[in-house]
Amino acid sequence: MSTPFDLNEHLSRRLYFDDIDEGQSWISPRRTVTEADVVQFAGLSGDFNALHTDAVYAQEHPFGQRAAHGMLTLAIASGLTTRMPVYRLMDGARYALVELRCQWRKPVFIGDTIHVELRIGKKTESLKRPGTGRVLMHRIIKNQHGEVVADTEWTTHDDMQEGGRMSAGISQLKVDQLKSNTAFDSLAGLIKPRSVMIVGASTTAGTLGHTTVQNLIEHSDFDGDVFLVNPRGGQWQDLPLYRSIDDVPAQKIDVALLLVPADSALATLEACAAKAVRYAIVFTGGFAELGETGRQAEQQMLALAARTGMRLYGPNCAGMTILSPRLGLTFSTEFRNDGRNNKLSRIGLVTQGGGLGRSLMQGNERGVCFSRWFSTGNELDLDNADFIQWLAQDPGTDIICTVIEGIKDGERFVAAAQAASRAGKPLIALKVGRSDFGKKAAQSHTASLAGDDVVNDAVFSQYGVIRVDDLDEMLDVASLLSRVGVQGLKRLCVYSSSGGAGVLSADKVGEAGLTMASLDESTVAEMAKHAPSYAALTNPVDLTTKALVDPQLASKCLLPLFNDPGVDAVLYPITSNYAASTEGMVRNMLEVARQARKAFVPVWMSSRRGQAHDLLVAEGFAPVYSLRNAMQALKRINWYAEWTERNDGRRDAPADSHEKACAGPLPCNETQAKALIMQSGVRSPKELQVHTADEAAMQAKAIGFPVALKIVADGVLHKSEIGGVQLNLWDEAQVRQAFEQIMAAACAHNVPDNNIRGVLVSEMITDGVEMLVGIHRDAVFGPILSIGAGGVWVEVEADVARCRLPADRALLDGILDSTRVARRLASHRGLPARDRSALLDATQHLVALFLSLGDRVQSLEVNPLVVLNNGHGVVALDAVIE
Repeated sequence: MSTPFDLNEHLSRRLYFDDIDEGQSWISPRRTVTEADVVQFAGLSGDFNALHTDAVYAQEHPFGQRAAHGMLTLAIASGLTTRMPVYRLMDGARYALVELRCQWRKPVFIGDTIHVELRIGKKTESLKRPGTGRVLMHRIIKNQHGEVVADTEWTTHDDMQEGGRMSAGISQLKVDQLKSNTAFDSLAGLIKPRSVMIVGASTTAGTLGHTTVQNLIEHSDFDGDVFLVNPRGGQWQDLPLYRSIDDVPAQKIDVALLLVPADSALATLEACAAKAVRYAIVFTGGFAELGETGRQAEQQMLALAARTGMRLYGPNCAGMTILSPRLGLTFSTEFRNDGRNNKLSRIGLVTQGGGLGRSLMQGNERGVCFSRWFSTGNELDLDNADFIQWLAQDPGTDIICTVIEGIKDGERFVAAAQAASRAGKPLIALKVGRSDFGKKAAQSHTASLAGDDVVNDAVFSQYGVIRVDDLDEMLDVASLLSRVGVQGLKRLCVYSSSGGAGVLSADKVGEAGLTMASLDESTVAEMAKHAPSYAALTNPVDLTTKALVDPQLASKCLLPLFNDPGVDAVLYPITSNYAASTEGMVRNMLEVARQARKAFVPVWMSSRRGQAHDLLVAEGFAPVYSLRNAMQALKRINWYAEWTERNDGRRDAPADSHEKACAGPLPCNETQAKALIMQSGVRSPKELQVHTADEAAMQAKAIGFPVALKIVADGVLHKSEIGGVQLNLWDEAQVRQAFEQIMAAACAHNVPDNNIRGVLVSEMITDGVEMLVGIHRDAVFGPILSIGAGGVWVEVEADVARCRLPADRALLDGILDSTRVARRLASHRGLPARDRSALLDATQHLVALFLSLGDRVQSLEVNPLVVLNNGHGVVALDAVIE
């Protein structure tokens, strides 16, 4: 039958298995999609309706008009098959599971009318409990034109029992499910709010509540509505302090700032949701960074946000600082001073912690003035990727800096980095938590996953993120980039009035892998017209102390260097502050440097500041404070320029799509693993598995000496460590003896008899380059490929390069080139070239195999993979799949 009725009303009642018939269908009434609406997920009622994410699918469907708020549910947004609780039994003791398959077809816009159609596809009664069973349902959502905008299919995995209610246990969902896509919020209402509510506002000077109000009302250019909440009531200048959020006379508020104790944060957020608050900035700490109780509180906050559509900023954060136009949604007493001393730089900043962010903001004292700062804290909902992506689209930002304690969602971070790259905006990252001690500290600070640092390094390099090592380096790189832009800065000319400083500079240039420029004869001749006869006019250029007594000399000799086609940048070490003499020399040099198209890098080496130093800052030539730091900054920018050139016009590698290749059990030992990789196109040596010493001798003779013997045992990954490998066996007697030794070693190391499958007799591959190719599933960034020097010395050599998957062949070729062992693949001193092309082919085959096996596999490693002479391919001598 087909009976129109309200699905929500029907499904909120008790639903009995016997009430449902196969083929039965219903149609819900039409309803209009509104601004604050959430499109119902296939008619499910209760909290599940509000499980959503904003403007998802916008990357594929750029909307000509604003998309419906919260228009997609989680499952539709991700396009994945996912399992989550839907039925709650009457006693609330346990949940049945459903499997949902969802697909989004078309966007939904505000003003559209939609309805839901439901049909029972199949019904299977339980043999154990009559009157109960499993149900397959199909749901589709249609718009006013009759077009299908979304369709879903779900099947119960536990029997639907009598009295089961159609409601969702949202608190049972994992956080990762709520952030399973790389769509980004526009943040429009956060960055340019029209209404702000401060919960915890205070009239007591010196309190955080008082400072926060001051920052918004007195030190910002904000002209929107301000609502102040304090349970004691009162007045703040001409603004009333409402005793509760409920008393606030507004039905919709863009941003709420929460200065409340941690134990009252959830109730405060509930009240904010009732006022249709769009963004809540939670300054309060005391959550996941303190342990399990705090993590549970965060889960409740996240569930509330998912149910209501409110976005959370924080908790445990320092808020948001925008300096053009000024908007301080922060409790910091320093906001009033931000950007007051110097010109604003077009640099955006995203940090998790507030302390390091504030330190960088005070870089305006040395001429680096960030114009936007987002302190994201614990990143319960909005994270650094959201703000990096926003800055990538911001017309007022040219460079993006971020300080990261941990990356919770690697896919979102990569998407944001790619957005910055597409926009032509360098992304500079300081990732703390590199050491074991640092990782532990980061965990306790913001409850972040610090991640494997070698993986972080590889991913940053792959996606063009400039990684720096400390705050000074971040300021130096950002300042220099903002001044000279992205260009190659490898050929340097050192220009000084101190011979010692010139020599020291040359040393540092070489240590950094940069080069001292060779000056053109015409450049030297032009400088000789002005310089004293005893000056050194080759690189480094030393004008001696004559430059101090004759300020014009420095500028006259600087211009030819800027005009020299072989010079990328001029490094100017200032060793001492001689007051007026140094100031005059700097002033004259700046007159030339302002007109130059090449980089001018002043290095202030003296511990004494002064007017000359301040002049550099005021004129936008922020000095670097050591030669080492200067080299690091130049090196980073030069790397980024080369990366940009290599990747210009290159598209991101498409996501790999592979059918599942192995539906059966996964390999438990080397023989099984090799059989699987052979199916993917990577061959093994001639080998056979045997069970006795006599069989081993016979097969060795058939294969041809010399041979190798290896134990085949489930769960034994490092066979050589237990004496399970014997190499270079030249006759049958050696083979028999080796077999017995291997079995004895297995017994001595307590390898269970049931796990021993036999011994592998294999031909010896003695000529070739041993490589390692491995793929593992990183907790943050997903599948990661490692390639480099293999064999038993792999840990000692530590010559491995990595990249995130998917990766095209050009990227694989590039990371291979970054290893030392790659040089051994080329022809050298009469040795033949090795089959590099076959190595890359095999790598691609192994990557495809790993991805096809899905989440069941955590790692795949072939070590060694021997690369033979050119044209002869590669051979996998050992393989492990876990």
